[in-house]
Amino acid sequence: MSAQSLFNALKAKNIIGSHGTVYFEMQNSKCVINDSSIVGNVIQSWLQDFMNKNNIQYRTVDNTQEFPDFYLSQDKNDVELLEVKCFTKSANFDVANFLSYCHSILEKPYRLNADYLIFEYSTSENGIIMKNIWLKKVWEICGGSDRSAIKIQWKKGQAYNIRPSTWYGTKKVKYPAFSTRLDFIKGLQEVLNTHSSADFLRKDFVKKVSKLFKEQTGEDL
Repeated sequence: MSAQSLFNALKAKNIIGSHGTVYFEMQNSKCVINDSSIVGNVIQSWLQDFMNKNNIQYRTVDNTQEFPDFYLSQDKNDVELLEVKCFTKSANFDVANFLSYCHSILEKPYRLNADYLIFEYSTSENGIIMKNIWLKKVWEICGGSDRSAIKIQWKKGQAYNIRPSTWYGTKKVKYPAFSTRLDFIKGLQEVLNTHSSADFLRKDFVKKVSKLFKEQTGEDL
């Protein structure tokens, strides 16, 4: 099963427009949970149940904080990697920690081919409504900003988390998402060049990633 097949299966089940409710109940008191930090985890758990009920094979990592959320290949860890992201109102989730991600793709650039299954929902007193879903690559959800070549959450002057650009909607945006893997890697290089604790990473970053990506995938970056 590919990520595209899973995406098609979700759309075939008319996931867009579906209503859902998250409850917490204790001592005969029951309430609806709309907190985005909780709903996102619940949607990922629901997706796992959806795959189980639709005979879609997958594997998970032992540490749920590690990348990726799901392996869709049954015997390979370098293809069909799936990350799940959720948001409401605007996409402000963390794509990845900046330095950790740069370290990761310097060693395993095949991760650039991972798919991101993204759910947009709205909340109400009665629960949530699924507004849209996308299947994207990392460079298709990331773009620049006024401050740097890639939109970043900054802490104490240091790049902390990669944040998504506005890839959705019909309005023209100032900083659209990247159109290629290479543009995305060049953007990471530009941020690394200004990062005070990234001496090892910044040296020939684009060249190193490009070379190993070709070796691992057979594709040009």
